[in-house]
Amino acid sequence: MYHLNDLQLAIRIADLKSVSAAGREQGMTPAAASAALQRLEKKIDCLLFARSTRQMTLTEEGQLFIDSGRQALTLLNNASNALADNRGELQGELRIALPSDLGRNIIRPWLDEFSLRAPELNISLYFGDQMTDLISQNVHLAVRYGQLEDSGLMRRQLAMMPRVAVAAPSYIQQYGQPHQPKELVNHKTLILNRGGQPWSKWPFSSQDTDYHVELIGCKSSNDGAVIKDWALAGKGIAFKSWFDVAKEIHQGKLKRLFTEQASTKIPLQIVYLQTDYPSHKVRAVIDFLKEKCQQFTQQYPLI
Repeated sequence: MYHLNDLQLAIRIADLKSVSAAGREQGMTPAAASAALQRLEKKIDCLLFARSTRQMTLTEEGQLFIDSGRQALTLLNNASNALADNRGELQGELRIALPSDLGRNIIRPWLDEFSLRAPELNISLYFGDQMTDLISQNVHLAVRYGQLEDSGLMRRQLAMMPRVAVAAPSYIQQYGQPHQPKELVNHKTLILNRGGQPWSKWPFSSQDTDYHVELIGCKSSNDGAVIKDWALAGKGIAFKSWFDVAKEIHQGKLKRLFTEQASTKIPLQIVYLQTDYPSHKVRAVIDFLKEKCQQFTQQYPLI
């Protein structure tokens, strides 16, 4: 009989199409991961992957085996989760993908607080503003802004909030304050790159009319935290979720612009794979984050 770890490794190789990448996830050298795969293939007398110099491609038999193995692992995980639920346990590992700015500055401290309640639960955090493929990134939960197109994901809404245009008092003192969104074309703007594309069309709403202002920007980054740092330093005007800048606005470090022309509110959601059994630890973290979001909106009301 083959080892369960070897099956898990083979599944990750199929997901990542790379022996070395799958091995790194499990703390293995490429040579050790390759040896484990060969050991599994020998045990089941089946060539799982067609090898090339560039990638690993599942054979027809390999696809059947990996699909069945994935289902078997899901059943085993569900059985373990059911026991943990019955005992009310918060243990094991939970891998969570978070937006860069919100994750580092707001949610990470919340999860540190949650860890004090659940010292047996190992929480791993992954930061980035790109949309996360839960399978290829091997994460259990992802917190993301906006409507998500992937119908294969389960989702829980944590909050609704608008995006707001903000600038530091030092920027306004040096360059003046725009009073209408259309004036942004004459100002230094800070553009977030998402998925390799600049998010340069900023949406606004006035008297129930939605419109966009298209900008070129003086600086851009794929990291939302960098965008806020630039705004705080007076480098330009940023367009951020209220959660990202609420503290700084209430503290006077940033000023909200165009208060009469807010953008449409967008959802902040936490998502997980539809095939996953929503374990006790998953439900506990989701409920905790929803409660913390409610407390945050009460502490920092939109102004």
